[in-house]
Amino acid sequence: MLDLTLVDLPGLTKVPVQGQPQDIDIQIKNLVYSFIRQSNALILALSPANADLANSDSLKLAREVDPNGERTIGVLTKIDLMDEGTNALELLNGTVYPLKLGYYGVKCRSQKNINDRMTIGEAISAEQDYFSSHPNY
Repeated sequence: MLDLTLVDLPGLTKVPVQGQPQDIDIQIKNLVYSFIRQSNALILALSPANADLANSDSLKLAREVDPNGERTIGVLTKIDLMDEGTNALELLNGTVYPLKLGYYGVKCRSQKNINDRMTIGEAISAEQDYFSSHPNY
């Protein structure tokens, strides 16, 4: 068994909100780099499926330290919020931006689900139902 350490880094930000320093974007980016630069780090690059992958800040940072996509795993969030008539198949298949470790689509709990106290188990079940009943997935 390998010993693994999972580090949940803060999301990238562009604009400081009340109480944050004006250079919060630089501070977070430097923190992220300090971890993803390590050659033994696996990078989970989260990107919303309902936005253009070319605008993904996480993939941009990952590419800077892992240009061949050998240790980056793509995670596509908000897959259930894509415009009607679209899907994430090209993204999931790695034809848009290939990664050796591939992409995984997720359907997360919404804020309403959280407010309604949907459990993690119920959310996993709803995610399985979504992917098994969706005509493209």
